Parts: sequence; structure tokens; C-alpha cells
Amino acid sequence: MRKTGDHERAAPKVAARAIVRRWVRSLADVPRGIWIAAAALIALLLVVFAIGGFAQAQAAPTELGVGDEARASVYAVTVIDAEFADEVESEYLEAEPGETLLVMTMRMENLSDAPIGVGTAADRTKAGLVNTENPLLDLSGVSATDTVSVWRADGSSGQVILQPGVPSEVTLAWSVPEDAFPDGVVSLDVHEVEVRRGAVILSASVVTWRAAETFARISVTPTGAP
Repeated sequence: MRKTGDHERAAPKVAARAIVRRWVRSLADVPRGIWIAAAALIALLLVVFAIGGFAQAQAAPTELGVGDEARASVYAVTVIDAEFADEVESEYLEAEPGETLLVMTMRMENLSDAPIGVGTAADRTKAGLVNTENPLLDLSGVSATDTVSVWRADGSSGQVILQPGVPSEVTLAWSVPEDAFPDGVVSLDVHEVEVRRGAVILSASVVTWRAAETFARISVTPTGAP
């Protein structure tokens, strides 16, 4: 076997250094204006990235009205009517000074395979339709001043539990400032659901519905003066 000499081992290193020197000289020949433009472009890209400019854009919610069904993966809602009121005697509700009650009746359907509560948990499913930090049904651009009251439109008492595949008429009442809707139009944001199962060992069977993107916005003009 022929023994490789030192000059043969050094040849690749010399060639590599020559290539690097030529590359550096070629960069030095680039006009200064191009370097400035490249630096500015990189800075702009970093700013856009920092503010989420490259995140996937969310599709605009579908605009709906009274009588239109908003159908998510595990529930569906259709606004039937809405009104502004100072009180709802049957539910012992009364608006505080400077506030009004937004009372909205809707047809709701549970599309999952387990009972869910509206405004409450049912069995081991926490649907979070209302009265949570990020509700599935949310007034667009307006924050309620109190918890949302929920009852069945037929006047029956007890918690509102939706059985799978059984549409029900449900009434919800939000307490809102009197000037919350200056043009008289109310928009209800309807969110898609991210279903999560379990959180810790002791609650591994608990199913939680979390609000995802707003896929529909239902606009309605309630009767009565706000």
C-alpha cells in the first residue's frame, strides 16, 4: 500500500482555503446598496414573523341571520328571535340601572354522543356553551356584565340538558350595558369545538369542549328599545 505524503494530505485544505478566499472576494464586490437592501428585507421578515404574519390566516366567519343554522362538529344553533327587555318576570330577572337584558331564543341540537348542559356541566361532559372564560356562544365585541341565564323556552324548570340528536328551544339572557348596541344590531359569534378528553389521572374520563375558531356570526335586530 502506498503511503500518503504530507503534501498530498494538505492539498485539499489548500484548495478549500482558495475557494473561501474567492468567495469572500466575490462578496466584497457586491455593491453596498444591495447589502443595505438585503439587511432591510431580513429585518422586515423578522418583524412580520414576530407579529405572527406567517401564521395561517383564519377564514372569515360565515355571516348568518335569524332562522339560519350554524352547524359545528358537535352542536348546532339557530336563532329564532331576540329582544331587549328590562325584566323577565317568569325567571325573576331584572336589569340593573344603566343595563338591559338581551333575551335570545334559539333552537339548539347536541350532535355528540353524550348529554351536554347549557350553562352547566352534564355527567362528565363540560360543553362550555356559555358562562366560561371562552364560551362557544359569545356576543361579538360586547362583554356581559353578569352570568348568562338559561332556561327552556317552554317554561319547564330545571337545568337545561341537551340529549344527543334531540333539538330543543332554549332561551338565553345576557345582561349588557344599555349603549352596547348603538345601531340595534346584535352579533352572536359561534365557535367550532376542540374536544379534549381527560386532564389528570382522577378525571381521565372527563370530556371538555374548548372554543376554537369563530366559524359563524349570527346577526339579529332584537325587538324593544335597548
